[in-house]
Amino acid sequence: MTDHEDTRPFGDARDDERRADGDARDDERRADGDARDDGARARAARPGGRGGGLRARWQRASSGRRAGTAAAAGVVAVALVVSAGLAAQPEYPEGAPADGLVVDELRSSPVAEGWRIEPTDLGVTDVQPGCLDLRVLARAGDDVLVLTTTQLGTATTGCFDRAARGDRIARVDPRSGDVRWSTATSDVSDASAPGQLGAWVDADASTAVVGTTATELGSDSTTVALLDLATGLVLERRVSAEGPVTVLEADDDWVLVTTRAGGGGDRGTGFVDGPARTRVATLSRDEIGRSTWQADLGTVGRAGLVEGRVLVVTAGAASLVDPATGASRAWGEAWGRGTSSVVDDDLVFVDLQADGDDGFPVERIAYAAEGRELWRRGFAPDRPPAVVGGCVVFADEEAVTCVERDTGSERWSAPTGSADESAPVVLAAAPGQRDGDVLVRTAVSVGRPDESDGTGPRRELLVLDASTGALRSRLAAPLEAAPVAGSRTALYLTTPDRIGLVGESLGGAVVAFDLADGRALWQLTPGEGDAAGMRDLQFWGGTLVAVGDDGVVTQLVDDTRVVG
Repeated sequence: MTDHEDTRPFGDARDDERRADGDARDDERRADGDARDDGARARAARPGGRGGGLRARWQRASSGRRAGTAAAAGVVAVALVVSAGLAAQPEYPEGAPADGLVVDELRSSPVAEGWRIEPTDLGVTDVQPGCLDLRVLARAGDDVLVLTTTQLGTATTGCFDRAARGDRIARVDPRSGDVRWSTATSDVSDASAPGQLGAWVDADASTAVVGTTATELGSDSTTVALLDLATGLVLERRVSAEGPVTVLEADDDWVLVTTRAGGGGDRGTGFVDGPARTRVATLSRDEIGRSTWQADLGTVGRAGLVEGRVLVVTAGAASLVDPATGASRAWGEAWGRGTSSVVDDDLVFVDLQADGDDGFPVERIAYAAEGRELWRRGFAPDRPPAVVGGCVVFADEEAVTCVERDTGSERWSAPTGSADESAPVVLAAAPGQRDGDVLVRTAVSVGRPDESDGTGPRRELLVLDASTGALRSRLAAPLEAAPVAGSRTALYLTTPDRIGLVGESLGGAVVAFDLADGRALWQLTPGEGDAAGMRDLQFWGGTLVAVGDDGVVTQLVDDTRVVG
């Protein structure tokens, strides 16, 4: 696909509103004396090119011209709202984002005209085309910690950087594009696969614990580090004498880690001579070289932090441990079945797993942090509930039901409307999503793979009002799309990564939908159409960025402004 329409299977919302917006933008550009030909516009839209972009244009313009351009953009926004008939005030969720993240409002298809970060700005030099991978490790206040790596050696990419020269961790302000610092990953960790690293930032974004996250294939890293987020310097490193170490989680006081012993096989995971045994330990965050408590979890036990204490589950029973003293007491009840658990602030939700007996219901039990049972409710084994919108949402073939997280009392129940009696899936809240919305993915398929408009099969995504259960909007989303971010008026979905025509790895598409009426606003697909020069699309905090083949990162912007 090469033309604009073919790469926008959802029509790109080219209605009267978008045409009015485009006309107004053309007028603005002509009045501003900044009319560009089609070739220049195409180069500017491709982050892998050297076309300058919005930041360079602002630097060249005088202060008076900048003010005039900004005023014109404001007029465009007001005219757009009025001409599109939005005076009816479509209903959007109120309040602040549940996780505090403010995501950009991208109402029109965004273009790569914002800030620009070169690989050298991140401390990475001599990058081969298509051989730099970037991902966000964690948020640090309004900033993000970005992991870069050039260890992408495969037969198809030809990227071989055995010296790991491109493996770094950087702190970036996604609003301005400023790179505050960059440090070599080798200074922080001895992990041979940087993709396994995770970061746990404290509440005031002053330090980050960096270590290997839990993976099925195990890890060869024996280090845990404490990073100063003001400078990027390593404050302390702990090297485990017991072998590879994994960080389970960390809060402002404690770091919970595990080590594996015995089992042999592949990195101690037990593929060859039996399962490995796991030991769990707590480290003081202020002094990660010191272990305050440790215990044997056996082969299937698990542990997690709950309100500054450690919840240990082994053999179908739980205990609560004070990591400072090692004092332990029984917690909850002896379930006698396998369990999984989810910690949500001051509550712990324990899901009792099926034991092979179809008549044995699966249950979710809510406990207070100290172990007192609050309520319980059954659910289908393949439809786990989700904590979203201030309640716990269950789904079955007949209805979607929201119960109060503290009491289990029913707040509302809404019919699924599924013609084939299949149960929908309640989705976890997307970053930036308001508490006022609940997202439910149904099994209802709309569209066929052979449709002439190229949309292919899609699945309904319902947006429900979290306070009443009323249907707010209905989206026709790609089958495998998942929410990646949400602003006040738009929901952004991403599709899985894919392989290009010559074996290169390309990121998935990003699709935007209006939260009030469910219409598709735009779609960008790396390697196609307007995104032809983009290899990946990512949200860095609340900012959508494009990664070019040459590793250049560019902010995607939309000058449409939401009023009211």
